[in-house]
This record gives sequence, C-alpha cells and structure tokens, in this order.
Amino acid sequence: MTPSGRDQFRVECERLLLVEGRDESNLFDALKSHCLGELAPTVQVVEAGGRTQFQSRILAILKDATKRGVALRAVGVVRDADTDGGAAWASVHDAVGKAGLQAPGRHGDFSDGPPDVGILIIPDAQGRGALETLCVRSLAETPAGDCVERYLTCLEDSDVLASTNRDKSFAHAWLAGGPDPVARVGEGAKQGRWNFDHPAFASLVRFVERLAARGA
Repeated sequence: MTPSGRDQFRVECERLLLVEGRDESNLFDALKSHCLGELAPTVQVVEAGGRTQFQSRILAILKDATKRGVALRAVGVVRDADTDGGAAWASVHDAVGKAGLQAPGRHGDFSDGPPDVGILIIPDAQGRGALETLCVRSLAETPAGDCVERYLTCLEDSDVLASTNRDKSFAHAWLAGGPDPVARVGEGAKQGRWNFDHPAFASLVRFVERLAARGA
C-alpha cells in the first residue's frame, strides 16, 4: 500500500494475505518467511485496514488485481477480535460476501473459489484479544515473561497502570528489554523477538501454510 492522497494497492501475487495495518504487515512478513521459506514470495501481505476500512479496501484490492491481470488463486484475511471475536468474524464475512467473493463457512477455513477465501480472527472467533495476545501467550511460564508480569502487577498494585489493554502493555514491556528496544510487535518480529515455533502461533502458521497451498 502506498499513500498518495488516497490509499493505493499494487497486487503482484496470486495469493494475498490481508491484514489490518503496518505493524501486522511487518509481523506476517516475518512469519511467512519463517514458515514458508523459499515459498514466502508466493504470498503477498497487504494492509487492508480495520473494521471501518476493510469493505472499501478489499474492493480496491480486487480492482487492482483485475487491472494488472493478476488471477487471484487465494485470499486470506486476518483480523483482531478486539472486544468481540464473533462480531469481528461477522464483519469480515459480510464484507467478503459484498465484495463478490465466497466466504468460508467456519473460522480458520477456506472456501472453494476461485479465489479461495479464508478468514482468521485472532486469537479466535468467540473471545476477545489481538495479535499481542498471542505474543503474550508465547512468553507464558518463561523467566522473562514472569519478570514482565511482576512489573505490570506492581503497577496495578500501585494503581498507576493507566493502560486498558494489558496484552499491549505486556508486549511493549517485553520488547523494551531487547538489545535494540522497539515499541510494536511487528517491529519485534523483524528483530526475531517472537518464537513462531511456539504453540501460541500455531493457528497463524497453519493459516499461512494453507493459504500458500491453495489453488496450486
């Protein structure tokens, strides 16, 4: 996506992974390189915006693919659950259908296209949470994770934790302890700070691997 007065999309691959923004794009670029290896270039990560932007942006993305003569084989959509995973699933499912695509019947699955379409809500389609939730889970029961947990608990006990998103606070605190501190989980992914082999990321890895194999 290139800003120039309005959002523009340059579709270059037959398999697209649509994510919300730049930070998610950074993380999934790192994750696809990790799990796909030499096949990573066959999947293009595209910033498609959140709930209020997705409807118009997916139409713009599809229009660009047609304009460039790219016959899409598969499109995967990843969204945060935020406060309601069910609502996030319904929103994406509805937008995909209005864009003229066949949405899958279940969370994490792919429809039979073309193009095949998959939808994944993070961390799931029922609860609440976001990408940072998985990052926090990947540090559970580790010495470093325990340190961050004690830090946040201390802030809470002192009634000075102003953040309303504990997972984001946890992830940011963990990243602050790195050799080159960064603030966002995608930036951390580019530094190799997240262990994508951890079970917490299994659903993301599986989804990206299935996307890369669709329409073969």
